[in-house]
Order: sequence, then C-alpha cells, then structure tokens
Amino acid sequence: MADIFREIDEELQQEKAAKLWKRYGPYVIALAVLVIAAVAGYRFWQSYEADQRAAQSARYEAAAKALGEDPSAAAAGFGALAIDGNAGYAALATLRQAAAAIEAGDTEGAVLIYKKMAGDQSAPALLRDLARLLSISHRIDSGDPAELSREVSALANTTGPWRALARETEAMIALKAGDNAKALEILQMLNADAATPRQQRARVTELISAIGAE
Repeated sequence: MADIFREIDEELQQEKAAKLWKRYGPYVIALAVLVIAAVAGYRFWQSYEADQRAAQSARYEAAAKALGEDPSAAAAGFGALAIDGNAGYAALATLRQAAAAIEAGDTEGAVLIYKKMAGDQSAPALLRDLARLLSISHRIDSGDPAELSREVSALANTTGPWRALARETEAMIALKAGDNAKALEILQMLNADAATPRQQRARVTELISAIGAE
C-alpha cells in the first residue's frame, strides 16, 4: 500500500513540475535566442570591409525580413549566408538559421544546426558556447535530464557570459525532471548572485515564488 501512495505522490510532483516548465520554460529559450542578435551582431558586424559588409548585410536583412512571413525561406536565406559569408556573418547567420527553423516548426533540424556550430572550431568561442546552450534548451522537453545536466554544467560552472542563462537552464532541466528541490536551490543561488542580470533576476524571483506555491 505504501508503494501505491509513493507512486501517486511522485506522479503529482511530476505533474506540478510539468506545469511550471510549461509556464516558465519558454522564457529561458526566448531570452537566449534574443541574445544572439545583440551580442553576435555587436562583436562581428563591425570588423569587415565596408563593401563586403554591405552586400552581406543586404542578404542578412532580406532573410530577417522573410522571417515573419515565411520562416522556411528565412532559414534558407540564413543558411546560404552561413555557407559563403565571411566569418562574422557566417556565425551569426548560422544561429539565425536555427532560430528560423524553430519558427518553421523544425526544432530537430535546429538542434542539429546548433550542435554542428558548437563543434565548429572555426566559429568564435563565444558563439559556440551560445549554440551549445541553445541546443540544450531546445532538448529539455525530449532529452534525458541527466545527460542534459552534464552538458549544461560545463557552461553553468564557469565565469563565461552565458553562465547565468546556463544556471537557469539547469534549474529548468531539474524542474522538468520533477526535482523541484534542486531547481529551487539553483534558482536561489542565481538570485543571490550579484552578477545575475536585473531582468533575469526578476524572472528567477517569480519562478522561486511559483515553485514555492506548488
């Protein structure tokens, strides 16, 4: 009889965790995607010859414009620029290609793009790490929590620019797995970290309250 009650309790905990992930999980992914344009654009767009930059900028803008109307066409445009663009544009276009694939409903294809870029030593290390984090974020619903935790720990336990997002992603992985206690511990540490960005801290605080109310 005790086993039955334990199983029921575990199912209830998993249901609560699933509800929390459904409510808050997309914020982690959306924020990470938005970071792409801000960071990658700033770091790499300004370092090339004006004529070359202008031509590739036009192609980039055309693909970006298509994103709202035809994500598949946008993914194709970004993909082409990723192949023959210069180093800066190629890296940025690759990330946007994956984001466009997600908009088109091809999350699996996007994950493959992220993984490929994460292992591309010719891409800037900053963007390789971002690709790795995005790959993990988009596998939370389908991946093995233990494996995902191992992958994200390499980013969460560093002083790199993606540390805070990686820690939040780590908490979401625990939450999706039904381990509310671990998720809460990670989020509380993140909330107490002075390096956590203000907007992220506000979201983390809300998440902590939501977990505590479950």
